[in-house]
Order: sequence, then structure tokens, then C-alpha cells
Amino acid sequence: MSGILRNALKAVCSIYIPVRSPLKSAKWWQQNFGLEYAVPYNEAEAQVILKLSDGQWMHLVETEGPIENQFPNKAGYEMFRLTFEVRQIEVLYDHLKTTDIQIGRLEDRGSCGINFVFYDLDGNKYDVNECVNVHRTPEEVDKVKVHLFDQIK
Repeated sequence: MSGILRNALKAVCSIYIPVRSPLKSAKWWQQNFGLEYAVPYNEAEAQVILKLSDGQWMHLVETEGPIENQFPNKAGYEMFRLTFEVRQIEVLYDHLKTTDIQIGRLEDRGSCGINFVFYDLDGNKYDVNECVNVHRTPEEVDKVKVHLFDQIK
């Protein structure tokens, strides 16, 4: 290749999640997030492939080894490997509060948006984000923040 590569990596098309039971995990993702199968389940592959709304594939890969999807940052905070982008974060947050899913506290990260974390059946930690200032009017942002953060007070 000649020249300097610039932004050669376009997007993440697949993510791989370690799980104990791909079918049980797939059911959990379907029930709680509405994900659908990308391809039919193939038992020989020991994984389920689900599709996110924008088309990326999430592979739920069976493992017998340790599941260590998190890692500590320099300050010791347990980091997640993925942040899911969502729309209507308040709808998802309200829904997840009615389930037995472990969810973290809401955070207003300013220009980065509103976030919270959750854990799957196998203890994998995920972050959820909506850049509300980008996707909503200032009036809508105010309503969302009142809805989400006034519940906490």
C-alpha cells in the first residue's frame, strides 16, 4: 500500500462475549433487549449469534474457562469492554429497573451523554450511553434528565 492510511478501520462488525450457556444467554438478551438471531443456532459452533439494531453481530461464545470481561483501569475502577449506544435511554433504564438485572447508577457525563452499566447472566459488565445533547432538543434533554435523575433524589 502506498501513502498513509487514514481511518482504515470503519466499524466493529462483531463482538464476542464469553458465556456459560449460549442458548440461555440468547434468551436473556432477547427478553431484556429485544435482540434477534442473526443466523440459526448451530450447536457444533457452541455459540449463538445475535444481531444488534444497526446490524452488528454479537457472538455469545460458550466457554468453560474463566470469564473476565472486565479489567481495572489505572485508578482501580472496574472497566467494561463495550458501550452500547441507545436511543430513549430513559425507556431502557425504566424497563431494566423492573427486571432482576443488576444495573448501576445513572451518570450524566456532560457532552458524552447519559450512561449506566449493567451485568449479564455471566457477570459481564456493559455500559449504555445516549448522547442526548446530540439526538434531542434542549427541551427534550431537560425532560429526560428530570425523569431520570429526579427519581434518584
